[in-house]
Amino acid sequence: MDMVEMQHLLKTAKTYVSSAGSTQCTRFYRNKPLEYFMKITSDHGGLMKAYLKDASGDRRAPINGEIKGLFFMSAVDENGEPLPFSPFGNTRILIRAEFLLSAASNVYFADFYCMTKPMTGRHWHQITLVLARPGSDAGRWCEERLPKLDIHNRTASPFLFVENGEVHVLSIDKLSVMVELFFADDLEVDLLLAEGKAEIKYDVPKCGKGSSTQGGLAKCSQCEICRTRPFTPPGSSFSEF
Repeated sequence: MDMVEMQHLLKTAKTYVSSAGSTQCTRFYRNKPLEYFMKITSDHGGLMKAYLKDASGDRRAPINGEIKGLFFMSAVDENGEPLPFSPFGNTRILIRAEFLLSAASNVYFADFYCMTKPMTGRHWHQITLVLARPGSDAGRWCEERLPKLDIHNRTASPFLFVENGEVHVLSIDKLSVMVELFFADDLEVDLLLAEGKAEIKYDVPKCGKGSSTQGGLAKCSQCEICRTRPFTPPGSSFSEF
């Protein structure tokens, strides 16, 4: 998608969440199997390395296969606590929200898509935001291709915003919409843990498959809310989007 299409998708996403509330979020978090975190220390000197964005979400999302980063969840319950379960692994790193937003202060809208919940057939929507360091290669790339958000303006960025010094994210109870953050850089995990800016939680209850693989799932092409092109049956030109 080009910038015009991205601006249109951003407008669609903002309209969809206009009735949603917000919840304070103090920590962003990333779920992975224990082995993933063990290798960060044993093989990478405490560095959590960014990886190339896969093809999950909208297949036409500009960031797919273009920039490297690390996915973090921002979904919290009504008390502002991270969700108690994990679909991606039994170990969780939690990083102070204000630290990540200060480390990568430029925030860009990158995707709005939905998938179908297994067994139920219900849809839930996800919004992808990129957090990029000013002046970085990823930041310059995003500046040219993605709508930039003013996170200090709730109207301009209802998905994630800072108000009175507190970070807020969308409430998920009403619309079943989650905001995922793609932090476009490596992170020095051991240093963050030592400085008290991060913590690790073990034995997080798993849901679904309880793990993730590179490649990702595509958006539901039949969704009337977030699809970017008219749906046509499989075998025709635009069945993916």
